[in-house]
Order: sequence, then C-alpha cells, then structure tokens
Amino acid sequence: MKKTLVFIIVLVSFCSKETGCVEIKDKGSGGGKYFFYWNEKLKNVQNQIVIMSGSVSEEVYNSFEIGDEYCMD
Repeated sequence: MKKTLVFIIVLVSFCSKETGCVEIKDKGSGGGKYFFYWNEKLKNVQNQIVIMSGSVSEEVYNSFEIGDEYCMD
C-alpha cells in the first residue's frame, strides 16, 4: 500500500504542469512536435527511467539552444 501511494505521488508530480525556469539539456522533435529536455535520466520508485521534458511550439524550439534557460508559464 505504501509503495502504491508513493508511486501515485511521483506520477502526479511528473504529470502536473510545471512552472519556473529550467536549463535545456537536450532538444528533440518528432511527429510534428518539439521538445526540450531538462534533466538527466532519473529512476523512479519502480526503477523505470524518467526523462523530464516539455513540448513547445516550433518558434520557441528554434529560438533556444541547448544550455539556455527556458522559463515556463
């Protein structure tokens, strides 16, 4: 029961809308979508790899470079 509760808390925190500023560690695109990645690979309580990323418009994607700081609304 305790592991399930911890997993739900971690899942909700990764899925909730984030605000603030992050350093762009990598960029990627695919399927007409553009992404910034802002952390190293993390392992959650289930030992699954989690990579924090966010989808942005093509215009925003093209205006930032790896290493830049990106602030989310």
